[in-house]
Amino acid sequence: MRISGLASGIDTEGIIQDLMRAERIPVDRVYKQKVKTEWKRDAYREVNNKLFQLRNKVFDLRLQSSFSTRKVTSSHPSLISATATGTAIDGEYEIAVKSLAKSARLVTDEVHRTYDQLSDIFGDNDEITVVFKGAEGDDVELTFKKTDNMQDIVKTINDDKRLGFSAIYDEVTGRLVFTTKGTGQNAEIAVLDNEGSPQGLDFFMKLAGFVNEDGNPLGETSGKYEVESGYAVFARGTNARLLINGLETERESNTFTLNGISITLLEEPEKGEDGEPIKLQTVRIGVERDVDAVFNRVKEFVDLYNEIITELNLKLREPINRSYEPLTDEEKEAMNEKEIEKWEEAAKSGLLRSDPIISSILSEMRMVLSEADLRSIGITTGNWQEYGRLHLDEAKFKEAFAEDPEKVMEIFTKVEGSDNVGLAGRLTKVLDGGYDRLVRTAGRSSSAYDTSFLSQQIRDYDKRLEFMEERLARVENRYWNQFIAMERALSELYAQSDWLYQQLAALQG
Repeated sequence: MRISGLASGIDTEGIIQDLMRAERIPVDRVYKQKVKTEWKRDAYREVNNKLFQLRNKVFDLRLQSSFSTRKVTSSHPSLISATATGTAIDGEYEIAVKSLAKSARLVTDEVHRTYDQLSDIFGDNDEITVVFKGAEGDDVELTFKKTDNMQDIVKTINDDKRLGFSAIYDEVTGRLVFTTKGTGQNAEIAVLDNEGSPQGLDFFMKLAGFVNEDGNPLGETSGKYEVESGYAVFARGTNARLLINGLETERESNTFTLNGISITLLEEPEKGEDGEPIKLQTVRIGVERDVDAVFNRVKEFVDLYNEIITELNLKLREPINRSYEPLTDEEKEAMNEKEIEKWEEAAKSGLLRSDPIISSILSEMRMVLSEADLRSIGITTGNWQEYGRLHLDEAKFKEAFAEDPEKVMEIFTKVEGSDNVGLAGRLTKVLDGGYDRLVRTAGRSSSAYDTSFLSQQIRDYDKRLEFMEERLARVENRYWNQFIAMERALSELYAQSDWLYQQLAALQG
């Protein structure tokens, strides 16, 4: 803390502030140059982000799949739903469902409520291992303990993801229900038979309620299973049965693919006493190119392209307000936030005026577009005042695509050798090149440190400002020392003057 003017009465601090204000003029000039460089770097990065968005949109149009989108219609979507994949083939299909694919399900007899403890079905064994047939056809061993209750057994079964089925236990009815996760005739609930697992099959028979703890049969389903490849199969799923264009066929799942169409069977017809459908309901599935999807994809590109070139052309022609410079901290203190915002908006005007990089990118894009046969598909450019804006005629585009989709696709995706020379490929190359030039000039906004030209310039300004601030500190300190010396001299002079005055007063007295 410095207290000035005690001897002289001079406002030393105010004088030094005025002197330093003059000394700061070169520093403020460098500071404003740095701020303008930061603004320009940020403006370049903003442009680059927009060009990157356009590049991603254009890149999608390089892919033939973007023009091969199919749409599928179902005459009865509540019975059969369908969606197209990339390999869908145009055409019509008539499908009639006889029965849906079903999971294998095993419902035990109502016996477990009579077991006071499950230990009864273990006999003299503390634990029993049951070998189930897994979902992949391999053996899955599960061990059950004599101390287990029904919830423990159900948890052991459900926790093993290798099994192709799950279990639930209903305490009210005392029944177990086993249900396979898949459908079709290969979905099974099966246990290795007695030859491979002597105790396992017997234990499962008792657990499932086919026999009691003494081994005596119970209920109508008691002992019903088929032996197949060494397994006792207790339940098996069924395939879906259907007609496709008159051909009777089966599927293991209710969802399957037919000529690139993903078909899901949702409902089966009412059946008679013999288990056969009373009446078949034929559903027509139609597949055709999705003209609307292709048009919307092209329209999104055209809209984004127009938005970006309009904005860039405005920036290239934006006036430069030379009377507005970046504000220093001292200047900002004298203004409110709204005034600062308006001032900086005016100061940023014209940062990219006549910029050679952006002008070059716009020129290259217009050249690529002018060389493509866009007029034939309803895409035209406006007059010179619109600076290359595109106009998309929806009716003409859809008509051209309906007549010759391959021609429309080739305009965007044509490949010669290993090069994509279609409109999308050439535009992507232009945008990639422009992106790289802007990155070399201004870096990426996502990078904390980069070696771009403008970033290096900003670092140079920072070094200069650091050096100049150190010099200002030395100058200010010198001024203070000079004024302090003056105050000390004046103080001594006043002291001598007082002494002389006292001596003269003494002589006169």
